[in-house]
Amino acid sequence: MSKSNGNRLFNSMSAKLIVSFFTASLLVLCALSTVTLYHLKRHFHEQDRYTLEQKFNTINILQLQNDFIAKYGTFFELGETKLWLINSGDIRYQTEEIALPAHYLSNRSIKGFDWQENGVRYRAFRFPVDKEPNVDVILGININHQHVFLTSFTTVLIWTTLFASIVSGFLGWLIVRRGMRPVKHLEEHMQQISTEKLDLRIEPALFPSELQQLVVVSNDMLSRLEKEFERLSEYSSDIAHELRTPISNMMTQTQVILAHPRTSEEYQESLISTSEELSRLTKTITDMLYLAKSEHNLLQTDNEDIDLYPLIEDLAEYYELAGDEKGVTINLTGSGTVHGDKEMLKRALGNLISNAVRHSDNNEAINIQISQINNTTKVAVINKGETIPAEYLPYIFERFYRVDKARMHRATAGAGLGLAIARSIAKIHHGDILVRSDNGITSFILSVPKSSSDK
Repeated sequence: MSKSNGNRLFNSMSAKLIVSFFTASLLVLCALSTVTLYHLKRHFHEQDRYTLEQKFNTINILQLQNDFIAKYGTFFELGETKLWLINSGDIRYQTEEIALPAHYLSNRSIKGFDWQENGVRYRAFRFPVDKEPNVDVILGININHQHVFLTSFTTVLIWTTLFASIVSGFLGWLIVRRGMRPVKHLEEHMQQISTEKLDLRIEPALFPSELQQLVVVSNDMLSRLEKEFERLSEYSSDIAHELRTPISNMMTQTQVILAHPRTSEEYQESLISTSEELSRLTKTITDMLYLAKSEHNLLQTDNEDIDLYPLIEDLAEYYELAGDEKGVTINLTGSGTVHGDKEMLKRALGNLISNAVRHSDNNEAINIQISQINNTTKVAVINKGETIPAEYLPYIFERFYRVDKARMHRATAGAGLGLAIARSIAKIHHGDILVRSDNGITSFILSVPKSSSDK
């Protein structure tokens, strides 16, 4: 077996369950066999003790009269029971020439013991004689037949335990194989899923309760993947559209210019137009890179305490001039401070104000309100214009998203990255941006913690 196959077998849940089942069965059977053997040995021991004790009671009643040996010695010599009379550690009488262990003779506290003499196993018990404090009676029997029986029984137990464990392991394999069948079915369902079939879902009711939660989690994961793949596909389409438009404009204009000889003024106008398209293209690419870095926390921040009023005041003056053609005015009220990167927050707020100017009705005022609630600083940018439909609001911060599905390339239209960048900057500062739009009034509310300790 190769190393990879060995690792695969070791990591197999089925193999682990089968081995565990076999090991548990073996341990239980071994414990049961050990207890059975122990109680059987104890039964023989107690039975022998009881039998010899009954015989001693007879001897004890006779009180070892002087004629005891003459009357009953032959009885013990011819029988299976061996008898020793011990007086102060010395053998006074014995029915057979069977040596007793020396430590047993000298130690009266040992009441029973087993020993072996000339290949024969014996078991003996010591009994004190009434009214004879220095005299003990030792009665013993041959236990070879017990030893043979226990040896044979132990062998049977060992083979029975091994056979039963193997059978248990085989049954465990059958049970595990049947129990793992739903997992195999789940694997088959999962193998049907591909990038082209992310809409496939698995029915939880087809699986046991232990796997239903896993199926639910898998379905949720597939839903997220499907959504992200759709977003990636749309993102690729949006990138192609945003890059194709300026490039197509430049190619068309260049081909027209090269079709006939032109004056220097016409060439200059063409170069200016090409420069504008390149500037727009460069800005789009720069915004895309900035957004990618912000989403992966690759932007370096230089945090400091910032007074928002003068920062937004400068932005308001700039964008008020930019919106002069529409007659837009910007009103700033309130005050507040935040702890963050000044340039990032300036860019985020600039994008919100620029978006408000772009979508505001002519000759309307844009209101910027700064407020502090507890430890959170909020900046609300409010403009009057077309109401954003409620179904579009959840997607308003997605890259390249425009409510205008026609995606007309207008000079005043942005690339659709400004709001996405603004929200990513807010999240870098542990904040967020919310949007509301109703009855012709649209509000973008930037919320960030007041200080670094509140993050």
